[in-house]
Amino acid sequence: MGYLSGAYGKLMAGKMVRSIQYEMTRVQSQLRRITKQVGNMEKLFSAQERNIKAQMQAQMQGSIFGYAQELGINLNDPSAMKNIGQDYLMMYNSFQQQQQQQFAMAQSTWQNTFEMMREAMLEPLKDEEDRLQTEKDNLESRLKLAQAEYDGKKEEEKAGAKNIAPDYTGQG
Repeated sequence: MGYLSGAYGKLMAGKMVRSIQYEMTRVQSQLRRITKQVGNMEKLFSAQERNIKAQMQAQMQGSIFGYAQELGINLNDPSAMKNIGQDYLMMYNSFQQQQQQQFAMAQSTWQNTFEMMREAMLEPLKDEEDRLQTEKDNLESRLKLAQAEYDGKKEEEKAGAKNIAPDYTGQG
């Protein structure tokens, strides 16, 4: 009876191993896809942030340069800064500080916007990634148990086969 029990158990355990392996393949595929999406979205957000920051920086520098030209200040000639009047220099410095403050506020606003976008778009993907990783870990544990059961039933089948085999030695 041990042989039949072992043989049937081996078949069922083998079926379970293959089923878990199939499920593992499905989960790993989904996990790779989600991980790739998270990485691509992170790259996209980082590139957009860099572009916006560069545009704002260029816009700030352009407005400061334009204002300096309106005042008749040549920023390309450092010695010309010494020849301008104190009033013009104060107006220029004040305008420059104002532009830098506006830039800092705009930069902070954009950072908050991108943080909210990341949270809204990336968090669901990261949650799904975590769920799939947990499912993968669970399947790996189940696979180890099923493989151990399969190996055990295989040994049981072998032992049962030895017991039903006729003994021609006469030793009993």
